[in-house]
Amino acid sequence: DEIDPYRAHSQQTDSSQQALYDSIDPFSEASQVAEPWGEQATDTACADRDDSESEDNAEPESQSSSVQHQTSNPAQPVPQLPVLRFTVGQMVDRSKRTPGFTFEVMTTIPSYKGRKYTGVERNQIEFERLEAHLRSTYPECLVPTLGPGTTTSKYVPDYQNDRLVVLLLQQWLNRVSVHPILRQDYELRQFVEAPFAFNPALTSSSAVGGSALSIAPQQGSGFFSWGKPKQRVVRSANPSPFDQQLETTADNMDAFQKNLSDTRRWHGRQARTRARLAIDLKDVGTKLVSVGVIEHNSGLGRSMKRLGKCFLHVGACAQTQSNLEGSRAIAVQDMYTVACDNVQKTLSNRQLIFTEHQVSERQLERKRQSVAVLRASATISPDQVQETLAEFNVAKTDADSKRQRAERVDKVLAADLQAFEANREGDFRALFSALGRDQLHIERQVLGEFKAVLDFVRHANDSSSSSTTSLAK
Repeated sequence: DEIDPYRAHSQQTDSSQQALYDSIDPFSEASQVAEPWGEQATDTACADRDDSESEDNAEPESQSSSVQHQTSNPAQPVPQLPVLRFTVGQMVDRSKRTPGFTFEVMTTIPSYKGRKYTGVERNQIEFERLEAHLRSTYPECLVPTLGPGTTTSKYVPDYQNDRLVVLLLQQWLNRVSVHPILRQDYELRQFVEAPFAFNPALTSSSAVGGSALSIAPQQGSGFFSWGKPKQRVVRSANPSPFDQQLETTADNMDAFQKNLSDTRRWHGRQARTRARLAIDLKDVGTKLVSVGVIEHNSGLGRSMKRLGKCFLHVGACAQTQSNLEGSRAIAVQDMYTVACDNVQKTLSNRQLIFTEHQVSERQLERKRQSVAVLRASATISPDQVQETLAEFNVAKTDADSKRQRAERVDKVLAADLQAFEANREGDFRALFSALGRDQLHIERQVLGEFKAVLDFVRHANDSSSSSTTSLAK
């Protein structure tokens, strides 16, 4: 029997992540904190409290009237965020190389044309396009990693677990729909409402999050090391507490990814070895059944056939164990191997965002100086004035957008990393629990089968002894 590895975890994840993003609102001006994990957050809160206390002492009459007004009215309910909920149905069009999925959507977001969408069908390529769009458009966000679209294990080619793929896809949609920035994306709405194929317009490579990342290759990588150059976060000279926390996170993700790659390789070997064992057990069972059929001794023939059926059943159980080890565990490990790379890229994007903010501020200052020079000049043409003012407005708009992104990147990244750590811990705990329950269930079946064989042999021995006694009398 299949056991849902995320049955207990998925329901808790949505509510916990919703509470996390509600407590750290990336768009709230009142919750702007320079160091989300440092001491400045506490200092800012204390300063705000001191300011509020001084204002209370300065204006006692106005505050007392407001307090009386608040106590006279009941507590107002906290406004709820708009709802966006996906429900994946099943996999369709298995005959095609690219699997397709059907899902339903319920939402209260005003930008959507409807409130409920049923029978929406998208394939794995369209889901990958959506993920690529979200990563390129929101480089300051840690976009959840999309699960594998294939259901065929590399080590167990005949095994296809559609349910696991649907569960991982449902998990990804849940985490995207909870994120306060990703859920508002225009292309996500088009992904739901587009009547035909979904093909979003990706941002250019020169934009943030494209190919122009300010990252340095590690030592021992590149062409002469026969490998791809790996990315790492550039260390800052005077790191803040939050920067130190991010550097520690980058080191942890690097170590976790290396160990996870080794674990995945040994998991594959274990699945492949158990698959061979299953074939051998089935061969032994088939031979025993064949010998039991041609055996002239009826009692011995029945025992051999019963033992052969036992080996066939044990071989099927070993095949099931191989399927579980070669598909479910490897799928989760592959997903988090990619997720570690995404964390490193997101941390590098943060550094690039601050660098682009500084560059835009310097460009704005140069444009401002050019405008001041033009104002002081007496021999300047009106066309040149208009051109300079237009360049200044473009630089100011660009600087404002880069400043807003730089102001919110730490808050968004802090919330995303907390959600990522909670998801990572919960996913692997659910995986280990599911593997343990499955193995225990299969081992009980194997032990029960051997116990049934033992009872059969004992019953046959008792029958033969009783018949022998009767013949002797």
